[in-house]
Amino acid sequence: MKPKCVITLDLPKDIVAPLHSQFEVMAWAGADAMPEANLQDWLGDARGLLCALSTPITASVLARAAQLKVISTISVGVDHIDLAAASDAGIPVGHTPGVLVDSTADLAVGLMIAATRRIAEADRWMRTGQWSKGWQSDLLLGSDLSQATVGIVGLGPIGEATVRRLRGFGCGVLGWNRTPKTIEGVEMVDLDDLFARCDIVSLHTALTPETFQIASRNRLASMRAGATLINTGRGALVDEAALIEGLSSGRLKAGLDVFESEPLPADHPFLRQENAVLLPHVGSATLSTRMAMVTRAIENLRAGMSGQPLPFCANPEVYGLSE
Repeated sequence: MKPKCVITLDLPKDIVAPLHSQFEVMAWAGADAMPEANLQDWLGDARGLLCALSTPITASVLARAAQLKVISTISVGVDHIDLAAASDAGIPVGHTPGVLVDSTADLAVGLMIAATRRIAEADRWMRTGQWSKGWQSDLLLGSDLSQATVGIVGLGPIGEATVRRLRGFGCGVLGWNRTPKTIEGVEMVDLDDLFARCDIVSLHTALTPETFQIASRNRLASMRAGATLINTGRGALVDEAALIEGLSSGRLKAGLDVFESEPLPADHPFLRQENAVLLPHVGSATLSTRMAMVTRAIENLRAGMSGQPLPFCANPEVYGLSE
């Protein structure tokens, strides 16, 4: 009998097809996220799990998955998985680092330009028929990225790639990282100093208990009038209620690809903020990047279901190794 693997999202058939030769595959085909009750039922006799950010893998789910040997997620971040519970159960968790660095860094810079030059706002303005005059000297005035001081919160691979792109614009760059780091052209400062001094703050740190709401109410309040917050990391890095207040007052601008609640509810206050550019979590959404992520995730799945070490493991302590 083939070992069973569960796929919690609707992947293209040509990607899933090769797995059928090795495994009994149960794949969720619903448009919405797979409900936890269904997941628990399917995992009862499963050896492998392929998932993504839309499906929380909680301790209660893992407690009922007695035969599970591997979790493979199509993401770099693993905050949707109870990593401690997985490690306690001896289950390796695979993720997809490295392959989405450039795509996400490109998007972060794109959001900086879109927010500071009011690109989305101008597009809406035109589509609603408001362009009734010719060139106007004061129409939709923005600010120059080249003249900005940009703060990068988290200087891992994506943060560093964003810095490399910003060098081409000639702006000043301040940086903060959870561990000491030196990067050419980046002035390393403490977090409070970074938020207070920068025209743009871009979040790239991983979500952990220590970084939860790292863009806190006090730090957002310390930002310069007219400053912009960019978030391509995780929604919970930001005190969203405080950011909404800053946007509503017109004191702050934002470019956001991630939110604490995804998908964003239709009545969410963010949707009423003209000075916020909002994207539906598409930081890695290029064809080549997504294919690389899926390929890497399937490598992890196959290795784990065969009893081999995962090529890209988020909890190497299950093998007696440190990160």
